[in-house]
Amino acid sequence: MTLRVWGMPLLLSLLCVHVSAAQVRQISGRITNSQTEQGVPDATVAVLGTQIVAQADNEGRFALNAPDGSTNLMVRSIGYKRQQITVPPGQGTVNVALEPDVFKLEEIVITGQVTGVEQRNLANAVSTVSAAELNRAPAPTIESALQGKIAGATIQSNSGAPGGGLQVNLRGVSTIIGDLEPLYVIDGVAASDVAIPNGANAVTQAQAGGNPRNQDNAVNRIADLNPEDIEKIEVLKGGSAAAIYGSKATNGVVFITTKRGQVGKPQFNMTQRFGITERANQLGSRTFPTLDDALAVFTDTTLVTSLYQQGRTFDFENEIFGHKPLSYETDASVSGGTENTKYYVSALVKDDGGIATNTGYKKQSLRSNLDQELGGGFQMQVNVSGTHSLSQRGLSNNDNSGTSPFLVFPFTPNFVDLLPTGGSDSLPSDFPNNPFERSNPLQTFQFLKNDEDVWRLLGTSTLRWSALRSAKSHLQFIGTGGVDYFQQDNNFVSPPELQFEPNDGQPGTVVLSKSSNRNLSLTLNATHTFLPGDPEHGTQWTTSAGVQAEERRLFATQILGRTLLTGQTSPQQAASQTVLSRLEPVRDLGLFGQEEVLLADRRLLLTAGLRADRSSANGNPSKYFFYPKLAASYLFQRPIGGIDELKFRAAYGQTGNRAAFGALFSPDTSGTIGGSSGTSIGTRAGDPNLKPERQKEFEGGFDATMAKGRAQVNFTVYQKNIGDLLLERTLAPSSGQENQIFSSNSSLRDRGIEATLTVQPVQSKNINWVVRTTFFANKSKITELAVPTYQTGGFALSLGTFQIEKDSSPTQIFGLVGVDGSGNPIAGKVGDASPDFQMSFSSDVDLYRFTLGMLWDYKQGGDIINLTEFLYDAGQNSVDFTDPGGGAERIARFGQGFTQPYVQSGTYLKLRELNLSYNLPEGLTSSLFGRRIRNARLSLTGRNLLRFTPYRGLDPEVSNFGRQAIVRNIDVAPFPPSRSFFLSIDLGF
Repeated sequence: MTLRVWGMPLLLSLLCVHVSAAQVRQISGRITNSQTEQGVPDATVAVLGTQIVAQADNEGRFALNAPDGSTNLMVRSIGYKRQQITVPPGQGTVNVALEPDVFKLEEIVITGQVTGVEQRNLANAVSTVSAAELNRAPAPTIESALQGKIAGATIQSNSGAPGGGLQVNLRGVSTIIGDLEPLYVIDGVAASDVAIPNGANAVTQAQAGGNPRNQDNAVNRIADLNPEDIEKIEVLKGGSAAAIYGSKATNGVVFITTKRGQVGKPQFNMTQRFGITERANQLGSRTFPTLDDALAVFTDTTLVTSLYQQGRTFDFENEIFGHKPLSYETDASVSGGTENTKYYVSALVKDDGGIATNTGYKKQSLRSNLDQELGGGFQMQVNVSGTHSLSQRGLSNNDNSGTSPFLVFPFTPNFVDLLPTGGSDSLPSDFPNNPFERSNPLQTFQFLKNDEDVWRLLGTSTLRWSALRSAKSHLQFIGTGGVDYFQQDNNFVSPPELQFEPNDGQPGTVVLSKSSNRNLSLTLNATHTFLPGDPEHGTQWTTSAGVQAEERRLFATQILGRTLLTGQTSPQQAASQTVLSRLEPVRDLGLFGQEEVLLADRRLLLTAGLRADRSSANGNPSKYFFYPKLAASYLFQRPIGGIDELKFRAAYGQTGNRAAFGALFSPDTSGTIGGSSGTSIGTRAGDPNLKPERQKEFEGGFDATMAKGRAQVNFTVYQKNIGDLLLERTLAPSSGQENQIFSSNSSLRDRGIEATLTVQPVQSKNINWVVRTTFFANKSKITELAVPTYQTGGFALSLGTFQIEKDSSPTQIFGLVGVDGSGNPIAGKVGDASPDFQMSFSSDVDLYRFTLGMLWDYKQGGDIINLTEFLYDAGQNSVDFTDPGGGAERIARFGQGFTQPYVQSGTYLKLRELNLSYNLPEGLTSSLFGRRIRNARLSLTGRNLLRFTPYRGLDPEVSNFGRQAIVRNIDVAPFPPSRSFFLSIDLGF
């Protein structure tokens, strides 16, 4: 009896185990690329109707336990079209070939702080750039790698100096005096892109003469990132997409996701590049055929006669900028892991030689990304990167001291010998003085030091807790913390032996600058996904809410020393020292919430969100400013013949743009009176009513996929209205202060269109061809102006300046258009710095083992004030001075009251990138590198190889004043542009 009582439960238990075992079977197989037949790493295989999910390893192999009977599997991977298959009863092996998702329709695109939807349902025009597109050809910085790849983005180099210095402008002008750069978010944490001047103004005196803007050709710090570490970049171009980032997002958001490890054994990859960089353009100078020709320009008969030799000339530009240094780059990474632990580790060593004497750019970086399953529904991601860079940038841009080469060359004839007598080992005294100008640029570049040394640490940590997970509901809590810290040391040394140094009365100048910037961020999110019906086709509700706290602290100290001892480089060895410092702390707090719902068989997407921000940079630091967003899209499947999918979308959103630090307060000024030190109120008044600029944007458009998935069209129209514009006004002298930055009742408007066409003419196992074209046009207009019309930037009406007035473009250039009957000059519009439109064309062809890729970038219009040519004409030294329509006629027309000869079209067509690669056969790879090498690729690449433009300067991409919303496209003695060629080998083992 006892045995029967105890035996019955035992028997039932055994039967249950048997039944359970009979109901479960293992399904294994391999996921491959339908074109290359190579394994697709990290693909996911899910059993529909259950929570069973498996992840493929680096070879695409997977295994999972599934219920017996007919089983439906959903196979997905980033960059491929999903595929649903049915595995019949009794079958244990299945192989799946995924088709590449060329148009990224199934890619998850960010829509909130931690939420996203598939590209096919997206209600905004968000541009996505993959790692392959980003790194088609080696680029010095991320911004340069993005040029020509984003419809709606104007990305231009401010000069050709090593180490970067670009500006990124999304969808036209969004401010007049505020910052125009987008917000950069790296792995969920806002990163600094501040540009800190290097102190060159102490020598150049470029800010003298009534121009307060810095002209030191500063580097923006997003250049510190390693492009090879990036998995993808998503660009939220307008307020309707970026509203969830609130008061920092008027200029758009660039969301950068770095690479992560994949399940499988360790995969090592290494890239070795060697290349050269050379000057892409030169101006040249006038040649004087006879002594009489020279004497007609340079009136010092004795001097000219002693220097002139028939047929003998010197190429000053080539002596400084004609170098072709060897550049190299080594990039190595390892990734792998298990289902519980995944890792990605990379290292970079980069050395780009500069085209100018004693210039160049060096960078080293390390990155470690770790994903760890902690159990109990907890997951952790930890990302840490460290970067060190050294930029040697020489001297360029405007000056008032005769130091920049292209301010000396225009007034120095090419028959003057400025070469040293001691060759490469020359001392400063071996360089002859320039009898026509205040400096010998060859001597300056040989001994002047302009170094920028940067150490940067960027770390983020994300903890996810799946508090509730079922087939219908998923509740997640996510916390993300980050720190972005860098220290920038600028060492600018101008030895006393340089020719121009004694002229200022204090020979020898040294500027030692130490700056540090720390960004701290903490974001807490809660997201809930609810699937009341079919998990693949039914309604989906996604609710998210959270809080975000940020602190930014910039501290900069500059020590200026004059009358420096010979051979010394420290300010302590200077006879006089001046110390300047500034501290800029800002604290922000944001609250946000968003609801997204997919309806109608996942064809209709509705989104609503709200962000509330407060900041210590506002007049009332306790006041919240609210930024709403609304968006909707509807997807039609095969609406008419020839169209596979057609999606209409519309979105509205608001964002803000805060004033720069310090506008809230009146700065203190210290000094001495009668030997006693004291503090007085600065000349700029603060504004306690300061608030962020507010942008309201509406965008609408459609996306269409056609020709059985071989073509896609994206079209967007938008209008942005920016109100509460920050302006600077002049105060009454009786106030005791001169000016004030204030929130005005002014506004401006942007209207534009964006279009992208992607076509895949050929798709087969051995041939794949993808062609992309982008188009972008924007028109800006000041609709209200609370102050009288005024002019800003540039160098006065005679040379071209920017005029801010109602019902006009904010980037219009005013100058002189002639004289009236009394001989008085007449002012008028002579150009506009904003382009009429921009286009790009790219083509990537995979032909058997070969790959050929190229990118052409075209800009129509965008006028430039070419003051470098004006200087050459004024010195009667331009290369075409005596030609019909040349320099003599230009300078004569300028003398008659016309600015127009020096406001020129910036239209250009550039071959931005060219790449030819060859994947070595497995047999050849093994014989050359050993059996452990799984693949090898050889590549020839080039950047900025060709340029076609009517512009007569060195480069139509130029901005003497660096990052500026309005005062850009001014050409004054820039660093010349360069082109690069690289030979690369990529190894995987």
